[in-house]
Amino acid sequence: MYIDNSWYGARYIFSKYCKTRDKAVYASIQHGHVLVNEKNLGKKKISSTPWLVWNKKIESKCLKNGFKNIIAIGSAFIYLEKIYKFKNIKPKGTLIFPLLSQPELKNKIDYDKILKDLKKNFPSPYTISVSVRDINFLIKKYKKLKNVKFITWGSRGSKNYLKKLYLNIKYHQKILCIYPGSALIYALYLQRKVYLSKKLYLQSNRKHINQVKKSLNLNMNDFKNYGINLRNLNIKKNIKLSKEILGVNHIKTPEELKKLLGWNSYPKIYLAKFLSILINLKEDIFHGFENSKKRRIGKDFK
Repeated sequence: MYIDNSWYGARYIFSKYCKTRDKAVYASIQHGHVLVNEKNLGKKKISSTPWLVWNKKIESKCLKNGFKNIIAIGSAFIYLEKIYKFKNIKPKGTLIFPLLSQPELKNKIDYDKILKDLKKNFPSPYTISVSVRDINFLIKKYKKLKNVKFITWGSRGSKNYLKKLYLNIKYHQKILCIYPGSALIYALYLQRKVYLSKKLYLQSNRKHINQVKKSLNLNMNDFKNYGINLRNLNIKKNIKLSKEILGVNHIKTPEELKKLLGWNSYPKIYLAKFLSILINLKEDIFHGFENSKKRRIGKDFK
């Protein structure tokens, strides 16, 4: 239904968990880190649809804001462990998360400086997470470098996005995050050695850099409100808190989740399909032909 429900493979993961076909849901799914103190957190365009969030803190804040039908179900990321049996392989090397380019905005990153700092402080081989938009250019540019690999998890709409992300975090010894986002929490949860960079490595004008810094500060303050110690990330308390943020204690059974997603009700299944069409139509009318398709798959914005 909602355009972002399938982002990063969340809806697909839930369909695998429920052993049903991936289809529109009569709900809204939290697909990544959200700020608990965000203005109007919990407000929905269609109030009768539930917003399925990661944890009780988000749920409680939404209720405090006066919004109902907000239910903590845990992150799709942790449901992966209920679906797949991942091999236990000794982790090695360093996985790096620079600022990604988005379909709507390209971030120009100084990868030469990143690699220079990596060689001084982190073990090789190096795997650098980049966007679909940048992957081909970077592979070609750095093809002669040994022990350096550029990887993408796919577009926002890629159904195996979170699975690829999960496996790469699991199989790397150390994780370097240029920004404090969802990947940092995922890495703590998987008990990797996690580090937060003091540099952005961003090549841009001052206005854009200041906007990025403002956004990152909001994320850091949100993590601090959960109790995450950003100065000493690799402590047991942070691992425990990462589980709380991802909602480990709020995982639903397949039958409970089907009900929340509307997959146990033919009227809700048909209504979700109908509303998807209306949402697509509205998006295309106001923002251009096939814009809804581009937003759903997260590709080809100009």
